[in-house]
Amino acid sequence: MKKLFLALFISIPMVAAAQSNTETITTFLEGIINFQEVEVNDHNPIISIGELAAQQADTTIVLTGENVSETFDKAMNYNHSLIVVGIHTAVLVSSWEDCTPSGAWDACMPMGEGFVKRTALEKETGYINNIIGIPDNQERKVYLFN
Repeated sequence: MKKLFLALFISIPMVAAAQSNTETITTFLEGIINFQEVEVNDHNPIISIGELAAQQADTTIVLTGENVSETFDKAMNYNHSLIVVGIHTAVLVSSWEDCTPSGAWDACMPMGEGFVKRTALEKETGYINNIIGIPDNQERKVYLFN
């Protein structure tokens, strides 16, 4: 009986966590991305975010080390700036004023918050260079929304 209770006790949080990925992401991007009538990939909702953002953003820019400053200058004129790295990271810029110099990006990197899909969907908050990594061959897209 104890083993059955323990198995149920352990499996319920796992199921709840899997179900909450979609809820977590839709709540995080509420008012920015429209998730109505869309089935979100619950295992990795960042895949769905990239697809929906590409359809719904006012402007999309591929972020590189070469265009980071001009991309950020443009992004500051929008209500929301979402950066998606591959199929594993989604970050919203939370403050353009609070930024830190980045030697790798050669720009002042703003404060942001988002999620990284590792084994689980993990919340990240901080300067975005620490969340999106350094310029390399990974695709980083900036989606701008008004």
